[in-house]
Amino acid sequence: MNSGDEEANGHHTAMTGFMGEPLAVGLILHYLRAQGKPAELVSWKVTPGTRKGSRLDAWIHDGMGTLYQTEIKMWAGNAIGGLRLKDGLSDDELLRLGQKQWLERIWNDAAQGFHAPQVGKVLDVMTLPPGIHPERVEPLLCLWWLVAPDEKAGAWFTLPLREGQHPPFEQVHVFSLTRYLMELTEDVLELEMPRLAERLNWLERLFPA
Repeated sequence: MNSGDEEANGHHTAMTGFMGEPLAVGLILHYLRAQGKPAELVSWKVTPGTRKGSRLDAWIHDGMGTLYQTEIKMWAGNAIGGLRLKDGLSDDELLRLGQKQWLERIWNDAAQGFHAPQVGKVLDVMTLPPGIHPERVEPLLCLWWLVAPDEKAGAWFTLPLREGQHPPFEQVHVFSLTRYLMELTEDVLELEMPRLAERLNWLERLFPA
């Protein structure tokens, strides 16, 4: 995902379509639960309540009153504008690359907003899932890319939004999957990915042998 291996070209899109979003949600839940929050996936259906308009990828409740309307981008090293990370990079080099990617590809610091509508749509207001009444709804952008606005930011960081710029939201959360995985020390991760299990079951039905 990060190396930009040319042999992955032609396979990366298929692999991320098959397992990208379930993997990202599994890692988001892993992160939140490590903070002591009983987080759960609420729904894969995130719409503005109309047939047209932006769609996001998942509703995630942190179990503490916050419901995240979540946009997931599994852009990798071999994607257009991708960030290729070589083995053996120092912390300073990783920080420099993460800051460069953040400012050039994701965040417009002057306008205090996202460069591209593909990620900016995370700030569009979505219709709540039926029967869910959270204390607050906040936008969460989940990226595979290593991104870092500054040296103090961790894998999950929060940016304030200009007052009245994207009502009703006052802030947006950003989660870098690559950065999170770099911070972990476990050799094996146990992730909750029921949607991937369903897809594997379909593979077995299609190819029983």
